[in-house]
Amino acid sequence: MNVFIICTGLGHINRGYESFTRECFDALKDTQEFNLYLIKGGGKSTDREIVLPNLPRRKKPAQLLAKILPFDAYTIEQITFCLSLLPIIITKKPVVIYYSDFTLGTYLWHLRKYLKFKYKLLFSNGAPNGPPFKTEDHVQQLLPVYLEQAILQGAPASIQTLLPYGFNINVEERLSAIEQKDAIRKSLGFSKDQKIILSVGTVNKHHKRMDYLIEEVAKLGNEFFLIILGQFETETPAIIRLAEEKLAGRFVITSVPLGEVKNYYVAADYFVLASLNEGFGRVLIEALSYGLPCVVHDYINAKQVLNNYGTYINMAKAGELAKCLSHIIPDFDRYEIIEAADQLYSWKVLKDSYLKMITELVEIT
Repeated sequence: MNVFIICTGLGHINRGYESFTRECFDALKDTQEFNLYLIKGGGKSTDREIVLPNLPRRKKPAQLLAKILPFDAYTIEQITFCLSLLPIIITKKPVVIYYSDFTLGTYLWHLRKYLKFKYKLLFSNGAPNGPPFKTEDHVQQLLPVYLEQAILQGAPASIQTLLPYGFNINVEERLSAIEQKDAIRKSLGFSKDQKIILSVGTVNKHHKRMDYLIEEVAKLGNEFFLIILGQFETETPAIIRLAEEKLAGRFVITSVPLGEVKNYYVAADYFVLASLNEGFGRVLIEALSYGLPCVVHDYINAKQVLNNYGTYINMAKAGELAKCLSHIIPDFDRYEIIEAADQLYSWKVLKDSYLKMITELVEIT
């Protein structure tokens, strides 16, 4: 029984979809219930990890084609990946394909329909999308709000599983790192006296609202220092110019390898996500797992992710974040926050639920 977990961006970029797919494969790959294969768009191939040829969305060929064809570069990446996936489907005959990219799942549904493939499609609904769920056999809903909305709109509860993202959380490792906070700060070029605000996400205005974050930090004293880590895109140069104007000498905006992000979580004093809506927001749990107080917009999704461990404010209003950060006093110590993240979201807690969800779909193929 072969099961594929697939992600076109894995090996090219670092978003929530990619980090989840990577961690999920690593957490489940040794199961005896089925043979799990990771199918990805970049990186290295091994016996259980297969890299497929494709046109990555950030590379020139995909962007040039997007100017000619009626598809954006992201869709072109998924189309070319899907075409490369065909021979692997034919030879390995997966019984389940587990994916997060909605458009890719739609193409896989059409392939199954016209080529008479037998695989079941398991959709991790991180955006979220739907209902109706016409091209999915089973849907993983990450938060209660999405499950409740889907059922109210007519989607059967029987084809949905409420199951949050899993995370690699090593409590002992994180506590040890936090004990070295001053040394880690020094290695990154920061002092003990600075109040470091961290935000992780694509460096843009339209969703992550990094411009709002810069404007708010500019209202605070010089002891506050802003770090923004994330993928660069077309709006990034304008955001960097705004930071240079408003926060000269008090900011860093950069992209770093995934393995280095943890040092910034350890070094920071606060974590802020300025977006007004997120499907889930994996970075919130990553921050929580390092014991960071999280300041977020006040909406149901964030509350269901962070529970009692978030500070909720109206980030649609100018001045609210600056006011919050100038007065915030965390109600929990870092150890308590790390323990909460571990008990709610670690793979050791959630692994069996993931195996159950996949195995039940395998058994009805």
